[in-house]
Amino acid sequence: MLRDFKETAQNLLTVFQNSPLALIALDSNMNVKYWNKTSEKMFGWKEEEIVGQAFPIIPDFEAEKFKKMFEGIMAGHSVPSIEAKRLRKDGTLIDATISPMPWYDNNQKVKGYLVIINDISNFKHIEDELKTQEEKAEHMAYFDYLTGLPNRRLFEDELRRNFEEAKQRQSVLALMFLDLDGFKFLNDTLGHKIGDKLLKEVAFRLNGIRRATDFVSRVGGDEFTVILSNLKELDEVHDVAQDILKLFELPFSIENYELFITTSIGISLYPYGSNNIQDLAKNGELAMYRAKDEGKNKYQIFSPTMNISTYKKFTLQNDLRKAVAEKNIFLLYQPRVDSKSNKIVGAEALARWKHPEWGIVSPEEFITLAEESGLINTIGEQLLYEACTQNKKWQDQGYNPIKVSVNFSALQFLQANIVDTVENILIATGLDPKWLEIEITETVVMENEAHIALKLEQLREMGISIAIDDFGTGYSSLSYLKKLKPSTVKIDRSFIQQIPIDIENTEIATAVIKLSEKLKIDVVAEGVETSEQYAYLRKIHCHELQGYLFSKPVPTEEFESMLKTGECLPQTGVLTEDSSFDNRREYFRIDLPRQLVAEMTITSLGGKAVQMGMTKVLIEDIGPGGVRFTSNIKLPARPDLILKLKTYILDQTLEVSGSIVWTNEVDNLQQYGLKLTIKDKLRDSLTSLLNQFQVSIRNKTITSTSSFLATSKRQFFSPKLEK
Repeated sequence: MLRDFKETAQNLLTVFQNSPLALIALDSNMNVKYWNKTSEKMFGWKEEEIVGQAFPIIPDFEAEKFKKMFEGIMAGHSVPSIEAKRLRKDGTLIDATISPMPWYDNNQKVKGYLVIINDISNFKHIEDELKTQEEKAEHMAYFDYLTGLPNRRLFEDELRRNFEEAKQRQSVLALMFLDLDGFKFLNDTLGHKIGDKLLKEVAFRLNGIRRATDFVSRVGGDEFTVILSNLKELDEVHDVAQDILKLFELPFSIENYELFITTSIGISLYPYGSNNIQDLAKNGELAMYRAKDEGKNKYQIFSPTMNISTYKKFTLQNDLRKAVAEKNIFLLYQPRVDSKSNKIVGAEALARWKHPEWGIVSPEEFITLAEESGLINTIGEQLLYEACTQNKKWQDQGYNPIKVSVNFSALQFLQANIVDTVENILIATGLDPKWLEIEITETVVMENEAHIALKLEQLREMGISIAIDDFGTGYSSLSYLKKLKPSTVKIDRSFIQQIPIDIENTEIATAVIKLSEKLKIDVVAEGVETSEQYAYLRKIHCHELQGYLFSKPVPTEEFESMLKTGECLPQTGVLTEDSSFDNRREYFRIDLPRQLVAEMTITSLGGKAVQMGMTKVLIEDIGPGGVRFTSNIKLPARPDLILKLKTYILDQTLEVSGSIVWTNEVDNLQQYGLKLTIKDKLRDSLTSLLNQFQVSIRNKTITSTSSFLATSKRQFFSPKLEK
């Protein structure tokens, strides 16, 4: 995100020619080097008239000021944006905002001066008209104090007015939602002062390409909207979206930083898929989340066929603030077991969210949303307080003291007062610091090494233990052991799952354990699920074990029952699905030689019909009464969540509907049992088809007539791994 602006001449030329901003470049002699089409429109000189000539737009009374600015740029200094007068070819002056920056050659030497110019004459005129106190008060009520753009209140009024006009004229109305990619991280890293200046520069650029009929506003935080009214062709929407993305190709020069940032744009259209103001706003945001999911720095136009994953993320984002306020995010505890004695020596506190529609939501789904929305610090404090309070309560009840580990995100460590916050929580709960362990992932440390290392040292001095989670997945693991001096490393489950069968993973796990032993660092093996893994890890003297072989994460009361016995023995015969449901089956099931590729969608949720696109899944077995399938999307088992599956069997399209009756997690994928909702007559037809299908499987004559999986399950759900 932060880097010098060093473009080759060809790349720079491409940016210049395509940019909707007025862009000008001068060489070291103050002669014009590049002059784009927008500059021609703004100042009147054609490119062939001015390239190679002295810079003509500086009026005499600005000459000395410009010369000093130019000298500063050539010396490699960053110069803040200014407001000044600039000269047109016809001799008139315009009020302009100027954003200058150095232009480097390939050897990182300053070769010239690059400037972005925005005509603000109209805004100056508006400001002159706001003379009375009454007008100024009204301006404050309807315009954003930071950027000068219309605020949410004026945006809502304008959207309502434009919507009614579009209905009367039977014209097309477009609403764009813009969200800056990574702004939260940048704001927390460099400070709100830099963040505010960046928002002003973004507003400045958006205003620079605004057409006479467009309406641009800042509706809060790093969110902007654009209303496009009375559109004649849908291509106009694409053109504007592409112009906006081009605004972010050039860096933003803020104080001593050259900041590169992108935006994700969601677009909703009336009357295409959005028939009222509420749907227009909701669908625009939904499309914006889809743009972020697709890799950011993109725009997406809303379609009712958007998939389940995008729809779920949208609803979670909308409901998260309420969940935090009502404290619907809670902790489960998974025991850490001594490998020699099977005694419980610790626990990991794992966050879960009880959502009214989606059931229990894991942190993998909501922590990123919490970081993007600025709620992560509040959630982190709530959960840390809960974990410390509960651990102290167990000690007061007479149970053997254990260490409870709590996960921290990168943004929590970027808080200036994070160490004070942790200390205050320990004081308030009465928990001795030695019974608290803070877990951070290796990648978190790598991204913010110097800043986080200092905070970790301060926490360690308080007596708090530090654990590095997912150890072995980064690039500089061994150096971090030396720098951070953790008390614990947790070997990532991706290594543990393959031992002792996979030789390389087994050697890696063994090496980490031996090295940690020499450095006097405790080692925890995560994701222990089989007796073979258990036996091998004991053999190579891994200190602690954690995984489903011993226990899934459990509620407080259930974990308390474990503490009463003080030990947690490995289980045998862990079920992969609800056997009681299996025993109640009224109909046969076909065990498939390979999974069937299918498409899944939600048709009803909470008694309300929904419309969304299809998501790829794999069918494991199928019968007239139910289907077992695998997906990478987490769904709850509830009777009012109705799914539809579509696949191909014996050259026939097969569509079935039903509700989930059991769920299970296997290899980070979700396995489901779907009980079909089907009338007897249709069930008879399905039974007949499946009987034919079963015969074909036995005769091995079905390869080309049914949609069997052609790749591995891993590649199917992670296509990037195919390379």
